[in-house]
Amino acid sequence: MTTWHLHLIHNNKRFDLNKTNAFLSFLFLYLLAIAPCVVSSKSIAEPTQHLPKLGDSISSIISPEQEHQLGRAWLRSLRGQAPLINDPLLNTYITDLAYQIASESELEKPDLEVVMINSKAINAFAAPGGILGVNAGLILHAETEDELAAVLAHEMAHLSQRHFARNLEMAKRNQWTTWAALLASVALVASGSPDSGLATLATSQAAAMQSQLRFSRQNEREADRIGMQTLANLQRDPSAMPRFFSRMYKATQFYGEVPPEFLLTHPVTESRISDSMNRATQLPNKTAKQRLNFALMKARLQASFSEDKFSNVTYFKNRHQESSSKIAQQAARYGWARAHQKLHQYPEALKALQPLIDKDPSNIIYAITNSEILMAKGEYKEARSHLLKLSELHPNNFPLSIYIAQISLRMEDGATAKKILESLLLTHQDNVQVWRLLSEAQGLTGNIIGVHEARAEVFFLYSREDQAIKQLNYALNLVEDNFPLKSRLQHRLKEINAQKQLQFL
Repeated sequence: MTTWHLHLIHNNKRFDLNKTNAFLSFLFLYLLAIAPCVVSSKSIAEPTQHLPKLGDSISSIISPEQEHQLGRAWLRSLRGQAPLINDPLLNTYITDLAYQIASESELEKPDLEVVMINSKAINAFAAPGGILGVNAGLILHAETEDELAAVLAHEMAHLSQRHFARNLEMAKRNQWTTWAALLASVALVASGSPDSGLATLATSQAAAMQSQLRFSRQNEREADRIGMQTLANLQRDPSAMPRFFSRMYKATQFYGEVPPEFLLTHPVTESRISDSMNRATQLPNKTAKQRLNFALMKARLQASFSEDKFSNVTYFKNRHQESSSKIAQQAARYGWARAHQKLHQYPEALKALQPLIDKDPSNIIYAITNSEILMAKGEYKEARSHLLKLSELHPNNFPLSIYIAQISLRMEDGATAKKILESLLLTHQDNVQVWRLLSEAQGLTGNIIGVHEARAEVFFLYSREDQAIKQLNYALNLVEDNFPLKSRLQHRLKEINAQKQLQFL
């Protein structure tokens, strides 16, 4: 297996990912891409593997397979440090939307991992290996689903055009001149001219940063162009992209010296907005539609993020009365029910939600929210029975399956939960929530080896390889004559030990 040893030295400091927030982690990844870095000989695949396409200079530096490996390792570090949202409804919604966009993008074989950051900051990011990150604040501030789709399409264009690898390629071309300037400044400092040396150092760094800034803007414009074409392919509104950018740009006047995170990671200028508006007029234009799932998910987040939970009830109630469109009314009523739920006012929450269920009894979002409220009341049997009926119409639906498993665990029905969760692993092998619940289910059914095995996967997905290895060793110590199980555990132990080599230092 190809392993990577990546070293980033900046101001003689070692970066500890566990001590940074999500935005700084992404900044770290970006710095890793643009800064001169040292890659050990083990980081390069054998010459007979991953041969680049003719004319593809990028793959000679880092192959798509290596990008995938690097990105997934970084994602595990992100999980261990960033406040992620583990809401099955929200995660399924954003993942489904991402794959819908990917189907019309320039990604040849979409293999995406979408994570939602529990932050009101407006931001999104892409990382190697098909990683897409979305802050909750992006959904809260998007006025239509097409605006949200525009940002996702933009980030997906960064992936399809391999901008991360292209930054590495540019760094390789430029690093010798950069290093020469840095060494010259160090020589000046060592010779007794510290002031002139520091000045030279600052100048060389500024020149390198300016070069990278130009390259970054080029990437951003390319991602705009390709992203808008993707929207047009989806028969969505391409002008949603410049419209969202323009609103963010105008909003900077209210942020003072600290603009939204989106503008820090995606520099927006008037010329870029103008360019994207001109491009939008050249594409088939579609009027942005109101979409129910987007409106419901936005209301779900609004009810969770509101600082004043009591005024939230009044806000959604007024919105319901004032809205003219059916979708806006439904979303407002749903938010109204969620606002009561957050205040633990369960009878009021059920009453507000019931008209929505009556009109659309097969709606998964309404059904799950109803069961969430019943679970909070301790009415587990009723909460599960309705979801079980709905699961017959929607077999293998991820949110339904997760909630049925959760309720089953509350009822101490480990066997039912285990069966559901093991089935989910066939398509959600890297889902922390599934493994965590399976660990609990294994405990209820008395499978202690299974408990350790599931816990090992949870630790691994949080980039805590040492803890994962301990859990697998605990499991191996309990295995007696079950050769297939012992072999599987040993194989997984070797895989995780190999992944320990892929570390950010």
